[in-house]
Amino acid sequence: MILHALVLAAAGAFAGAAAPAQPAKPAPEETLRLMLLKLRHNDAWKAHEQIMGEAGSADQLRDAVAFGNGPQKKELADRLPGMSQDPFDLCRSLEGCPEAPQSLHVEDPALIDDAFLALARPWLKLQQARGKDVSLSVDPGVGVQLTLQDLPARPTVTLEANPAPTGGFDVLLDDGPQAAQTYASQRAALLQKKPAPGS
Repeated sequence: MILHALVLAAAGAFAGAAAPAQPAKPAPEETLRLMLLKLRHNDAWKAHEQIMGEAGSADQLRDAVAFGNGPQKKELADRLPGMSQDPFDLCRSLEGCPEAPQSLHVEDPALIDDAFLALARPWLKLQQARGKDVSLSVDPGVGVQLTLQDLPARPTVTLEANPAPTGGFDVLLDDGPQAAQTYASQRAALLQKKPAPGS
């Protein structure tokens, strides 16, 4: 009797050990950050970044702010490092992100990755809420591409970084207005389906 119980206990322990828990799949945002980091260490990307960096100067932007006035001066001032408030801390939830931002500006090339992530986040949240996958690709010649599963209206979203005339880089959502319109309509449809809190 005791031997039978020991055999059953050992078999149960073996069965538990034979099926190890699957590691959690990393979040798409974390995957994209790692892809960008890996690419940044690639010699081809460094050369690409160096060429782009020669196209503009932060001094031009500071001069434009110094001699500008009105709303244009404020818009340019927001591009200076440290002047805008948490530019990348946006769209942390689908409910709190009514629009997909179409562009961000950075002075320091090291901040391009943060800008890419901030612009990608609304689409990642949208797909998460839809229960659909996002395939990610990063290429220095193209930018960041998000392939959105089962979204015929916008199967691919492309983000790119370009030198800005006043210095630094503009990180852009390609085909911005149309893409943002697709995001807004998909988000609205999803939120209409969600039950109200407490219902």
